[in-house]
Amino acid sequence: MNLTKRDFLRMTGGAALAGAAAPCLAAKGAPHGGRKVRIAAIGTGGQAGGDLHAFLRTGMAEIVCAADVYAPAMDWLKKEQPNAKLYKDYRVMLADFAGKFDAVTVVVPDHSHCVAFLEAVKYKVPVFCEKPLGHTFAETVAMMREAKKAGIITHVGMQGNSFPSTQTLREWVESGELGQAQEAHLYCNSVRFFYCDPPEFFNTHVPEPEGLDWDLWQGPALRRPYFKGVAPGGRWRNWYPYGEGCLTDWVCHILGPLVTALDLDLPTAVTVDAPGFDPAKTPHSFPVNPRYKFEFPAKGGRAAFTAYWYDVNRTAPRPPALEADQAFEPLKHGWSGAWLKCEKETIMYGSHGASGVRIVPHARMRAFKRSPQKYPRVRNHYAEFLQAVLEKRPANTPFELAGKVSLMGLLGTAATRFPGKRLEFDAAKMRFSNCDAANALLKPEWTKEAMEAYGAAL
Repeated sequence: MNLTKRDFLRMTGGAALAGAAAPCLAAKGAPHGGRKVRIAAIGTGGQAGGDLHAFLRTGMAEIVCAADVYAPAMDWLKKEQPNAKLYKDYRVMLADFAGKFDAVTVVVPDHSHCVAFLEAVKYKVPVFCEKPLGHTFAETVAMMREAKKAGIITHVGMQGNSFPSTQTLREWVESGELGQAQEAHLYCNSVRFFYCDPPEFFNTHVPEPEGLDWDLWQGPALRRPYFKGVAPGGRWRNWYPYGEGCLTDWVCHILGPLVTALDLDLPTAVTVDAPGFDPAKTPHSFPVNPRYKFEFPAKGGRAAFTAYWYDVNRTAPRPPALEADQAFEPLKHGWSGAWLKCEKETIMYGSHGASGVRIVPHARMRAFKRSPQKYPRVRNHYAEFLQAVLEKRPANTPFELAGKVSLMGLLGTAATRFPGKRLEFDAAKMRFSNCDAANALLKPEWTKEAMEAYGAAL
């Protein structure tokens, strides 16, 4: 991967502080003098459509050009941004509009994040990219490195990092009133059916939907016939060649706040427990009842720390400190969130930016000595990026922070291929020290054309 430990620490150093320096921003009324950020959009449907609408609602952006491999995904732009020029191939779009856009959004299936970014970074403009940052460990590292080398403003769709509750959790942890963090249990059961397409779908070849350019959709991935349910839409995340399952999709929303609050570095070991899952029989699928164990090293005055992740049809244990009359059935109710056990207190919160963060039981919350506000709050994740572009300053969720969280999830993704084995990770060498086969999964499988065009960055 051509990355030294010093390089990695330089890229991620201070990542936990990324949310601290940004000023408070409002979605409306920000002092931008009426100037709008001209966006070149790579991806316009699904999550991309939601992100682009959020940018437009701030009143601080316009879409000057957009590209999508699925033609119907651009229909709304024809009505809402009639002056935007529309393309199928983003490479043609960027070349045609060079010098005529102020920022690029990369919101496409995960397996194409890296190559789309590596094309966009050539134009030296700010980039917004959805999470997870890359599809593999090496892609994510490459994106972090190339963004830093180019000196561009970056921002990732890790929206919870702009929620006030993220900074509240951090302030509570740093106050010392909770005591040492000991372990966390994180769960994502709210969208479990989304990740459960039958494995046989991968080999069920059906006609491509009208309006979809399947070859362009596959991007750098090895070529396969179109199969049932993969695209358009987000079901591609069920399949290893294109997505990373539930863990890496949601890790930024649930583990992200703890990465900031505890200043976590990459784990030293990852173990996946997935009863009944045999990756040899279903090499393109993910387990539907996994528990991931992440072992994080000590840092500064903080002791070593263990985090357990449960998703799809696996649920977390009940927090011992929770009131007896309070329900805790994430699988039954479709909840996502976490609880953190510290020496003195237990913290619970929901998904996206530690939403609803509180100490349990309620009696302990009432007695808790709340620390004064230490870090500024950001009111709107999308306005934050646009304001950063206009002010030529870093945004609060750069590749340094969101990339590190993505890397944690991607180590778990690789570990799903070796259930029951404790994979030891050497952060200095950026590789597993006890499983060469797992190291092969840290790099992407790209076509020859993609490797010739972008492989030098890996």
